[in-house]
Amino acid sequence: MKAKDTAKRNKYYHCLEYDHDQVGDICLVACGMEQCDPGVDYGPEVRDCYHLHIVLSGTGTLYAGGKTLHPRSGQMFLLKHNEMVRYTADSSEPWKYCWVTYNGTEAKRLSEDIGFTDGVYCLDSAIEAKEFFELIRRMHEKPEMNYINDLRRRGILLEFLALALEATETPSRKLARRYEYPAEVYVRKAVDFIHYNYATINVSDIVEYIGFTRSYFTTIFKRQVGVSPQKYLLKYRLQQGCSRLLSTGLEIQDIAAQVGYDDPLNFSKMFKNTYGVSPTEYRLKGGRI
Repeated sequence: MKAKDTAKRNKYYHCLEYDHDQVGDICLVACGMEQCDPGVDYGPEVRDCYHLHIVLSGTGTLYAGGKTLHPRSGQMFLLKHNEMVRYTADSSEPWKYCWVTYNGTEAKRLSEDIGFTDGVYCLDSAIEAKEFFELIRRMHEKPEMNYINDLRRRGILLEFLALALEATETPSRKLARRYEYPAEVYVRKAVDFIHYNYATINVSDIVEYIGFTRSYFTTIFKRQVGVSPQKYLLKYRLQQGCSRLLSTGLEIQDIAAQVGYDDPLNFSKMFKNTYGVSPTEYRLKGGRI
């Protein structure tokens, strides 16, 4: 249930608010921004949902979990679901912040992934607050409550939370996140990526998509598939060339271009080195080599 809000608002307060009892993995409940008046006080009260604030300027005092904290520019703070909280803008440098309020079955886990584990309510941000403010501005561009706008704002909420994850990522967490799936999952995704994009990519594109170093990716790919990513890509291109030679009447140069070879002579050379016959001979023999 939504906590009663008794705070005095000013003209710089902008908020969109929705159902607090939504069902789903991550649901947007509210989003807004505010330049607080000096000394304005919120609480004490038990807040429902999770309220993630990004401080652009100024400071204030946060009372949460038995702690007294002073979030400031360059930091973020979280009001946690079902916890008593109070927060007060500084009397001389009141804070300006933006926020998202979210709930759902994944809300607690995601908040902890950002870094707000038990007893943690305030974190440094490695990303400028203005990037978060821009996302909130985009949410407010189309405030009408309809299905299309709901989908749009939910997408931006996920951007906001992903940015928060990135903003608090330590080197050790980044390394752990890089290898968070089994090797076979990454290799399967790489193979799918090759099958969808073989004519327009090189190995560097595959490595960038997966997110590993080239040497490590080559090692796990070869272990799973039996050949290097480079050999697999070249082999798959030629296989697609074989298929087109038998199923279409296209010119050799057109088939070469379709499977990723700008130079048809290079395609013919690679083809003969692999299959022992030229593309033309392969076609004439009906693929019997």
